[in-house]
Amino acid sequence: MKSRWVIGGSPYLDLAFHSWKQARPDEKVVRIEVPQGPDHAFDLSVLAGLDPAEGAMFAAFDERFGNLKRMELMQAAVERGFKLEPFIHPSAAIGADTVIGLNAFVGANAIVGHACRIDYNTVVHAGAHLGPNCRIKSSCWLENGVQVGTAVEIGGNGIVRTGAIVRDGVKVGRSCELGWPRVYAADVPARTYYDTRYDQPIHTYGQ
Repeated sequence: MKSRWVIGGSPYLDLAFHSWKQARPDEKVVRIEVPQGPDHAFDLSVLAGLDPAEGAMFAAFDERFGNLKRMELMQAAVERGFKLEPFIHPSAAIGADTVIGLNAFVGANAIVGHACRIDYNTVVHAGAHLGPNCRIKSSCWLENGVQVGTAVEIGGNGIVRTGAIVRDGVKVGRSCELGWPRVYAADVPARTYYDTRYDQPIHTYGQ
């Protein structure tokens, strides 16, 4: 029996583990929590002894640190020669010609319209709705129930929180957070943060 190692941390690790376990009863699905030190660096020694020829791996870590810690785990898996696949929940509705990248996650009852592209390492949580021809770039995080219109583009490392509605054709720049529960009807510049703790968006400039 092939193994499926689900590695990482945060509550998302448990979600990904149980999702894989339910969807792949023919596999031995193993949960591996990767410890972090005081500086948040991963202790990757827990991966020692795993043989890439004996199974595949899935990296699961939440949106903290701008989705970069999940990317770090994915890169560690690739460097060690592990095969990575996307997870698509059996109840998700995926349109024709949609492309979903490695280590991406599409949750229960999500709807992804035709001709969408969801890049690697992106998480689309349960009940999210993406219209046709969307482009969700790498390492994004779309929370439960978000509504994304037709031909929307969300830049890499973006976060879209529950309650957000993104209108058709809107372009959201890289490393943005749409955290206010509102309709976003205009393009959003890169590194703009709508944080519910503040009553004005935060703009970060420079490289």
